[in-house]
Amino acid sequence: MSSIPNSAMPHAKVHHDDDHKPKPDAKKTAATSDWVDDATDAAKAGLATATDAVKSHPKTAIAVGATVIAGIAAAIAAPALMAKEADKKAPTPADPKPGKGKKGKAA
Repeated sequence: MSSIPNSAMPHAKVHHDDDHKPKPDAKKTAATSDWVDDATDAAKAGLATATDAVKSHPKTAIAVGATVIAGIAAAIAAPALMAKEADKKAPTPADPKPGKGKKGKAA
């Protein structure tokens, strides 16, 4: 193992992150990149606002979360329940009653 200090050989530093960075796509335009950056910044700002609201009102945040989960559960369960009720209400073919056939009148 060599005892040469890194400061003497700055070009020998390991750059792990450089290999994993995605290369920019040649098809992207500057306008697309700006739009994505603006959307990302807006999302980060919204997330920061939501985080601040949760920190200042934790019980309200729990209630909102429970309401969202209940709404999702209802959205999933409602079609299944409606289909089940529709199967119960579906008309079934009536069984012919005994003794009343299409026989002619007996004389």
